[in-house]
Amino acid sequence: MSEKRFDFQDLEEIDFADELQGATHFNDGKSRFLSTLTEAELWQALEKSQIIAEVKNRGYYPVKLEIEFLTERDHRFYLLYKNEKILHMRLRLSFFKLHRHPLMPATRLLFIDWMQSRHVLKPDAGARGLFPGQDVAGLGIFNRIDHFLRDLVVATHAYGGFNIPEYFHDALLFHRAFQFYDPAREAFFRALIRDLRPYGAREISRALSEGRVRNKKGEAMEWHGSEMLIFTHKPYAEAIFDERYHKDVERKMREFSFTLQRA
Repeated sequence: MSEKRFDFQDLEEIDFADELQGATHFNDGKSRFLSTLTEAELWQALEKSQIIAEVKNRGYYPVKLEIEFLTERDHRFYLLYKNEKILHMRLRLSFFKLHRHPLMPATRLLFIDWMQSRHVLKPDAGARGLFPGQDVAGLGIFNRIDHFLRDLVVATHAYGGFNIPEYFHDALLFHRAFQFYDPAREAFFRALIRDLRPYGAREISRALSEGRVRNKKGEAMEWHGSEMLIFTHKPYAEAIFDERYHKDVERKMREFSFTLQRA
């Protein structure tokens, strides 16, 4: 299968193929998830983060783990319950240049290309309805997923991870630990929360999708995802999200003012 191409904004993937092959020199030629974990070890990581316990508490037992090796670097896994996908992640381990820090060497990062949880036993989410992009309600286990992803970053010897949130509510989940690499995007996101918090995440996300969020000029705002990063390697975190970054975010936040029109 050919390599998938990604439309990154502020990061550039660097091809160090020799560094990221199937790691067959230490795994007896057997494929490992992200060149690191056997299927049993991946299951153990899901157990350690309490993802397995949480889905069991929601009525999903037994569950089955399936792994797909899409390309040398793109790997996917599912948790299945009666052939229904209840958790799906597509991950990519590679080296990336950070365009806003051109003097930094290419950095080994875990890209969270796709993540979806599905509460198929409670599909309609009740009276509140679904978030944009959902076909059924989510499982509500992001704290456990966050723990799992952090452990995976460490296990793969990456310096951190990143994702590109497709919707506002996706960014809100990741923002507990991740920040937008671009301070202008971070400021836009924080200003949305500041000005529209009373409406709740579900309504804000819907309103952005439907063109009902307006800036101070009355223009409709759209959601455009860009890279959100986390660094478990402290020197990188301090260099990238430094005092200048936070001052830029605060300055740009003062330029934003948003209102939401009811549907």
